Amino acid sequence: NEEIRKTNIYSLDEKDLELYTNRFLQYQTKIEDYFKLVLTTSTKVQVLEYLRNSFYTMHSDDSSMMYKNNELIGFTPVAKQRKISTVLFTTSCDEITSENSFSGGELLFNFLYDVDGNEVKIKPKAGSMLVFLSNPYFTHEVLKVIQGRRISLVQWHNAIIN
Repeated sequence: NEEIRKTNIYSLDEKDLELYTNRFLQYQTKIEDYFKLVLTTSTKVQVLEYLRNSFYTMHSDDSSMMYKNNELIGFTPVAKQRKISTVLFTTSCDEITSENSFSGGELLFNFLYDVDGNEVKIKPKAGSMLVFLSNPYFTHEVLKVIQGRRISLVQWHNAIIN
């Protein structure tokens, strides 16, 4: 549904999936310790490509948003098993676009604010991974890409909470 999201979705080939998985496993214990949980199973890695004018509207990774009279009134769980979301950025948000960069396309957390009261907006850097809870507190969106090619590897993880 291009009203909600405009992205291309791909799968990783065997070689790149093995590289990604081995690298993720190096950090799994740190993730589990930080969030006080034990990761159990994970979805397949999705490669998301955002080209010019691509976006993903506000959403939660484990719930659907409920509206009444066009106003958000709550969330309905749809993927209760999802506890952790991970996003590995393979291109960078930069004003000057090159083959490995893009402008626009920031990751905006709609209900998180910094100390100055501004919404938390992430300008991705290639090679960095963002790890966050999949629940509605971390509702987010990908702002429209202005120029270039934004590519990220996304995965959702089930867990046992300690």
